[in-house]
Amino acid sequence: MSITFSQVGFQYARGMPWARTALTGVNLVVARDEMLGIIGPTGSGKSTLLQLMNGVLQPTEGQVLIDGQDPSRLRGREITRLRQKVGLVFQSPEDQLFENRVYDDIAFGPRNLGLGPVELDLRVRWAMELLELDFDTLHHRNPQTLSGGQKRRVAIAGILALQPEYLILDEPAAGLDPQGRRLLLKVIKNLHRMHGMGVVMVSHRLQDIFEICHRVAVLNDGRVICTGTPAEILRRAPELISIGMQMPPINQVLFGLKSMLPGIRLDLTGPEAAAREIDRVLKEQL
Repeated sequence: MSITFSQVGFQYARGMPWARTALTGVNLVVARDEMLGIIGPTGSGKSTLLQLMNGVLQPTEGQVLIDGQDPSRLRGREITRLRQKVGLVFQSPEDQLFENRVYDDIAFGPRNLGLGPVELDLRVRWAMELLELDFDTLHHRNPQTLSGGQKRRVAIAGILALQPEYLILDEPAAGLDPQGRRLLLKVIKNLHRMHGMGVVMVSHRLQDIFEICHRVAVLNDGRVICTGTPAEILRRAPELISIGMQMPPINQVLFGLKSMLPGIRLDLTGPEAAAREIDRVLKEQL
C-alpha cells in the first residue's frame, strides 16, 4: 500500500512559450503506514507534488501509482473512488467553507456520494470527534462565526468524512496561533497513530515537520534532493541553509553553540531534547 512516483516530471502549460517545469525526475514512495514531511524553498514544487498524489494533476513524464492504480487510466466512478482514498487539503481550506451550518459543510462530500441520512450523520459525527470539535456545541453554528483554528478543523473534517486512507496536507498550520497550531498537529498525529491513516504534510515551519513526521523529503528546483529521518535531514543543515531554508529556532541555537561546545549534537528536535544535550555537554566539560 503506497503512493509511488517513478521518474515523474510535471510542466505547466506544456508546449506553450510560457511553459514552466515544476518537477523533474521525481522518485518517491509514500508508504501507507508513515507520516511523511515534505520541505523545500518556495517554488521548489511541493504543492505540485501533492496534487499529483490524488490525481488532481497528471504527470507529463513518468508515472504515479496509488496503491498500484494509475489515475491517468481511470475514468468516471473509478477515478472518483481513487480520489476518495487520498484526501487532499489545500492551503487555507477554511476559505472554501460555504454552507450556513458546520454540519452541512462537513456533510457536503459524503452527501454527494449518495449516502443515506443515518450513514451521513455517523460520518459527520465521526469526523468532528476526530478533529476534537464538539458536535452538540458546533454542528448548528455558521462556520464563519468560528475561530480560525476551528474553521481549519471543520474544513479538514469535511475531507475526513470521506474516510480517506491517506491524508495530504498543504501548510495545515499556517496562520494559526500557537494554541491552534499545537492542537491541529496533535490531531494530525493521532489520525495516523490511532486510525492508521497515511499522512503527507508540507510545511515551511520545519519544527512542525521534524516533531511529528517519521521521514522527510527535501525538494529543490523541482527535484527530490534527499530523504531521511528528521535527524538525518538535520545533519545536512548546511545544505538546506544553502538553498534558502531556515532551520527551527532551537536548532539555530545548537548550531550557534557548536564553536564553543564542539561535542554538541545538531540533529535533535524539540526544546526538551536540546536542553538535555546542552546539559550533557556542559557536564562533560566540568
